[in-house]
Parts: sequence; C-alpha cells; structure tokens
Amino acid sequence: MKTAAIVVGIVLIVLIGFSPAAGQATAGKVIPAKAKVFIAAMPDGFDLYLKDAIEKKKVPVEIVADKDKADFMMTGHSETQKASTAKKVIMWDWHSNEQASIQVSNLTSGEVVFAYSVNKVSSAHGKKSSAEACAKHLKEKIESKQ
Repeated sequence: MKTAAIVVGIVLIVLIGFSPAAGQATAGKVIPAKAKVFIAAMPDGFDLYLKDAIEKKKVPVEIVADKDKADFMMTGHSETQKASTAKKVIMWDWHSNEQASIQVSNLTSGEVVFAYSVNKVSSAHGKKSSAEACAKHLKEKIESKQ
C-alpha cells in the first residue's frame, strides 16, 4: 500500500513538473537576445561600468536610456574596499577588494529573471573587473537559452 502511494506521489510530481503552466513559468525567466534593457542609476557610477562592460563583452542586448521603451530593468549595487596601509606595506598589494550585485527584472511581470553577485579580492581594475564579471554571466545566461 505504501509503495502504491509513493508511486502515485511521484507520478503527480512528474505531471505537475511537465504541465504547460510550469513551462510558462520557466519561459518568463528567459532574457531573449536583443531585449531592450534599461540600466538604473547606481551608487558610485557602477551603472556606467556596466554599460561599458556589456558593450565590451558583446552581450546581445540593446541598452535604452528610456525606461518606458525597455523590456527589462537592471538594478544593482557595488562596494569598494581600498587597500589598507598594512596590506600595502606587508603584502605589497595596492589593489582594492570589490563586491557587486545586479538584478535584471522583467518590467511587465516584475519578476527577477537574472541575479548575480561577484566578490573580487585584490581586483587589479576595480569596478571595471566586477562589472565585466556581471556582463559575462549575463551573456552566458542569454546565450544558454537560445
């Protein structure tokens, strides 16, 4: 009897997992190539680094200046920790530590379709490095769904 209940439970889970509604939920998480993305202003000008990184990494999206013309909106935050005097003297390391995170939301549904966080210890190029990591992973996300 327990075996039959387990089998019925597994069948229900499989049927629910492959239902059309489940496919639609996954389809909403896709960022199509050539999607229009609005990049919101971010502290310390991180949005400018992201725009440059998206162009440099050839992420297949179109950056728009008007939020009303966008399909998706990118928000984020970055933080820089400058090298301390002790780090400079003892380790001969002048590079900063960088942390950043971004979210890409579908403006129609409000759903977050992509999020990424990066922590660069002793970053040689500061915010540029963390922005390029974000752009690289966004590009991988978009290209994996085509």
